[in-house]
Amino acid sequence: MTARLGARRRGFVLAELLVAMVIAAIIGVALTQLVVSQSQFVSLQSAMMQARGGARAALNVLTADVGMVTDSGLLAASPESVTVRVPYAFAVTCGQLSGRTYASLLPTDSAVYATALASGYAWQDSTGQYEFVQPVTVTTTWGVACFVVNPPITMLSVPGSWPVTTVQLAPNNVSTPPGAVVYLYQNVRYAFAPSAQLPGRIALWRTVLSSGTRSELVAPFDSTAGFQFLVGSALAVQASPPADLTTVYGLRLNLVSASEQVPEGRTAPMKFALTTNVLFKNHL
Repeated sequence: MTARLGARRRGFVLAELLVAMVIAAIIGVALTQLVVSQSQFVSLQSAMMQARGGARAALNVLTADVGMVTDSGLLAASPESVTVRVPYAFAVTCGQLSGRTYASLLPTDSAVYATALASGYAWQDSTGQYEFVQPVTVTTTWGVACFVVNPPITMLSVPGSWPVTTVQLAPNNVSTPPGAVVYLYQNVRYAFAPSAQLPGRIALWRTVLSSGTRSELVAPFDSTAGFQFLVGSALAVQASPPADLTTVYGLRLNLVSASEQVPEGRTAPMKFALTTNVLFKNHL
């Protein structure tokens, strides 16, 4: 009876322990690889989302401004930088008086109008060409609209909920006829240049030349990010701007953004390439 109890209490033999340890080690290695793989996948997806978000944010800003550019609105260009006339308010001229052009503003974004500092104004002549007057001083005159066929200028209250404003534009352009549509614009430069927030990386900068305000919009970008140029009615793509910038009908945006950090298991930041064409307003 005692012998039988002793036999029942016998533990594992060495071979059984070794087999159990090997199986446990295999399961442990598999679990470790799974955890590492999942961690790398999450890090990779996070980096890709960062890169994609940067490209889309830059696209939203650029298309809002570049899409408003009219004929002769491209002032300077290179593969890394463009300077454009960006309209921010439209108006109808009432006439000229005492060396000033009076114009009634059309409904506009009051916040944008309040913060913008005009570089100049433009009006379209009878041939369809835009004439530019720069620099310009814009002075709010009346809180009502104005209209005129011949001087004197008459004020008119306009029903509706949107605010009506009449402005003086100086100096005036004596060729601007009453009833002509004009727009106020800012000269704005977009450039891919070294980032201030992320040293050693590239950012998209926006500079309002009339005020000197320079803002870092989005970072980081890859060194291959930049601008190409759609030239002529055939919209031929050129890597460098032509000598005559009036032949440029739009821009090709090469927004190659990158992630801020290098994801796990990689040696370089993730990249996301977003390429699109933006035609200037009169060439849609």
